[in-house]
Amino acid sequence: MESNLFLQMTFNFKDKLINGDSLEELKKIPDETFDLIFADPPYNLQLKNELTRPDRSKVSAVDDKWDQFDSFKKYDDFTFNWLSECKRILKKDGAIWVIGSYHIFSGLVR
Repeated sequence: MESNLFLQMTFNFKDKLINGDSLEELKKIPDETFDLIFADPPYNLQLKNELTRPDRSKVSAVDDKWDQFDSFKKYDDFTFNWLSECKRILKKDGAIWVIGSYHIFSGLVR
């Protein structure tokens, strides 16, 4: 049986940055670890045509590899998976803040 001290040392995430595949790294975190999750996920803004906001300002496309998905389904699956992991590691009375807009979640209605 592992000691509580070992578990505290192993799962001490205070003041730490974890660099890696988010889905793989999230799976390593024990259930109900965090009080707050702040996420700024990929937006999947691979625009083929011009897109404007309600105020008519232009939305710039993102062409970085980390924001590229083969299809809307793959993006929606990725979003569903990371949100599911966040729900698992969030304490029952915790909160999650996600940067983005409605398009991040529009394909998640299941």
